Amino acid sequence: MYPFRIVGPAAVTAEALFRLELLLGEPVVDLSAVSDIVTQDGGLKAHVLQLAHDGAPGDEGDLSVHASIVAIGIERLRESLRQTRFRLKTN
Repeated sequence: MYPFRIVGPAAVTAEALFRLELLLGEPVVDLSAVSDIVTQDGGLKAHVLQLAHDGAPGDEGDLSVHASIVAIGIERLRESLRQTRFRLKTN
């Protein structure tokens, strides 16, 4: 398996980013809802899979989106979204 690398910022839809930020701002986060938003947006999906791949010890490169979110953790995902600059898809 070749290493998975994203070059430059991932392209996401403004709606998906907004919805994810709203969910992650809640005191209790619905993991299924977060997973649904991430799965439906290619840029967010790539970002989450990359975060999980970078932080995975050993050979855990084949994580699903849901498992990747669990592996990353909500706090790390929140922090990553605060620090990451995304390109917005224009349709």
